[in-house]
Amino acid sequence: MRAISIALAVIGGCALVAAVVIELATGNAAGVGWVLAGPAPFYVAGLVGAFRGQRGNRVAVWLLAAGATFMLGVCLSDAVTDLPVVAGASFAWIVVLAGQCASSASVAAGVGLIGLFPTGVPERPGERWALRATAAMAIVLPLLLMVSSPTPPASLFQPELAIASPLFLPAAQPVEPVAAALQYSFAAWIILGVIMLYLRYRRSSPADRRRIRWLLAGMGGAVVLFAALTVVSLSAGSGAFAVASVFVLWALAVILTLGSLIVPLSQDGVFGIDRSARRSMVYRALWLLIAVVYVAAAAAIGLIAGQQLPLEAAVLLVAAAALLFQPAQRRLERLADRWVFGDRLDGYEVLTRFGAMLETSPGPSDLLPRLAAAIREGLGLQWARVRLDLPAGGSLPTAGAAGLEPGDAPEAALIVPLIHAGTVFGRIECGDRRDGALLDEDRRLLANLAGQAAAAARNLHLTAELSDRLDLIRRQATELTASRARVAQTQDAERQRIQRDLHDGVQQDLVALTANLALARERLRRGDPRADESLAELQRDMSGLLGQLRDFAHAIHPPVLADQGLLEAIEAQAARLPLEVVIEADPALRGVRYPQPVETATWYVVSEALTNTVKHAQARRVLVALAQPDGHLAVEIRDDGCGFDQATVRGLGLASLADRVAIVDGTLCIDSGPGRGTTLRAEVPLTAAGAGDG
Repeated sequence: MRAISIALAVIGGCALVAAVVIELATGNAAGVGWVLAGPAPFYVAGLVGAFRGQRGNRVAVWLLAAGATFMLGVCLSDAVTDLPVVAGASFAWIVVLAGQCASSASVAAGVGLIGLFPTGVPERPGERWALRATAAMAIVLPLLLMVSSPTPPASLFQPELAIASPLFLPAAQPVEPVAAALQYSFAAWIILGVIMLYLRYRRSSPADRRRIRWLLAGMGGAVVLFAALTVVSLSAGSGAFAVASVFVLWALAVILTLGSLIVPLSQDGVFGIDRSARRSMVYRALWLLIAVVYVAAAAAIGLIAGQQLPLEAAVLLVAAAALLFQPAQRRLERLADRWVFGDRLDGYEVLTRFGAMLETSPGPSDLLPRLAAAIREGLGLQWARVRLDLPAGGSLPTAGAAGLEPGDAPEAALIVPLIHAGTVFGRIECGDRRDGALLDEDRRLLANLAGQAAAAARNLHLTAELSDRLDLIRRQATELTASRARVAQTQDAERQRIQRDLHDGVQQDLVALTANLALARERLRRGDPRADESLAELQRDMSGLLGQLRDFAHAIHPPVLADQGLLEAIEAQAARLPLEVVIEADPALRGVRYPQPVETATWYVVSEALTNTVKHAQARRVLVALAQPDGHLAVEIRDDGCGFDQATVRGLGLASLADRVAIVDGTLCIDSGPGRGTTLRAEVPLTAAGAGDG
């Protein structure tokens, strides 16, 4: 394929240079214009397509073949018509035959270019037979003319020449009219390529159909222009107006033909046109195509009418035709738009549908996916995603997407923030359109959609905030219920302990005292000298019981706490313990009184911590620090005992301490580990004076 492209490029380039040199040498400026406006555009476009972008693209090679053979045919025709030295040479008939074969070959290459688009390769037996028949006719027709005519008749690109044909056979002369007619009509074989293209369109995939639509539309417009060109050339004579009309119509036909090829080929990177530029070209070429076909049809009718009718009647006929063609023009515009871009909505309809969707008030769980789906379908995007700036882990979704599989994370072609009242609540992310890059109008439309979606995003933010607050309230209510349950359990356990201590301690001592008192009375009644000994023992037992009662009452609520204060109560409690207790406190705190709930809760923490240290810590020394920093009352109990694993120890005692501190809005922190002692720190705000009764 590479070698074929190089050979065609060399042939076409040499023919282009030779044709321009011949026309300049003979002073034919119009001929130079025809060379540059006729075959040159096809040759140059094919050359660029074959050697730029994707190398070896077969459609570009077909285009190069059509342009190179067309250029070769024009060059050889100019050589025999403009150069007498060539026309009078003995090999002139070979030049004529080669020129006719080259011109016919350009038609055959055009059939392959159009009929095999967009792959450039035959896919069915019928396509192969059509190409073979066209190629055979391109060779047979020039030979048949040489055999059946003594001099070459006028062909598609060459006037009649007085050059004797050495191949002429008088017996074949009756065939000459048929061969000449076939030669003249051979250019119409390009319609065979259009038919092949339509049949290929019917069985192609959606992606290939979008590209084939362009060529079908362009060739349809080119056929109309070529028909108008034929009418003008046959009816307007050879004046300046006819020449100018033919030139303009030919230029428009070439633009439509090449444009309908370049746009879809650029989607494959053949011409190196980026997607944004291609989209701009698409919009301009679409309307140009419809307008040119409309004007050409009206002009052709006007020219025909001008030859047969008076000027006034011709003008009226053209005006009537223009009015009658307007509905067809609008229908063609809609059809071309749907062919090229597929089904899509205009901006107003997109906004209307988007607003209607928001008015249906979708639930918070499906709002974001529905927003993304509406944006994607309304603009014809590959994918769309709506993200909200919500806290992670909440009950509401933070993103919704359309056109993406789970786990996909493509790079966004455009990101538009969702702004309401100057606050950014999220963003819209989207990819390119399904048929190309985003246009400026898409960006403006997406900005308008973002303005509508921002209000819904704000409502979802408010819903998320309300949901979070409700969750917090539910958690706090659950914690409060659990705390109350633990407090109730602690109070029940405390009552059971008091009942057990009274039953097993004081009650048993009172029973023993009652028995001893009865024994002493009996001895006194009998005059037993041991009565004094019984009474002395009874007095000692009463004193011990009184001490137990004082300790018992002190454990429930020490009188020193109510009478003197917190620091004094801590010192009194520490004095009762069988281990070293060091108290660190600012002397200014001595005698300071705090609200009763604060004092009770703080003393309870210290007392319970010291009791646990004596029972479980196996400590030798305990430090109790009391301070009043920044409007808080802080107490810290630190021992050098064995410590414990906080992850495994679960008990009602620590939970009850935390609940007791929480009642006065305080905090409790415990730091402990096996072998490194235990540190317990509680802080209570002094503003919680009325926070319960402890």
